[in-house]
Amino acid sequence: LQDIHWSGGMLGYFPTYTLGNILSVALYEAALAAQPAIAQEVGAGEFGSLRTWLTAQVYRHGRKFEPNELVHRATGAPLQSHSYLRYLHDKFSQLYGL
Repeated sequence: LQDIHWSGGMLGYFPTYTLGNILSVALYEAALAAQPAIAQEVGAGEFGSLRTWLTAQVYRHGRKFEPNELVHRATGAPLQSHSYLRYLHDKFSQLYGL
């Protein structure tokens, strides 16, 4: 019971972590496609361009759209796991030389 959610009986809470991870990779890839320099900026601790992109594509809409529509508008595609699986593969390939 290392997480407070377990002892509180909120076992269904954990899938939201995964959905957030999948969404974050999809949004980041879309931001990079629009502004490739974001990768170097983030590496340098600069988040202005990424925040500007997120504001224009996501934040400004607030609750105007349902989540699926907002994701599609921001990324050009429905939410899917391909990008996240590629991210995981790349990450663990680098760590473990797979």
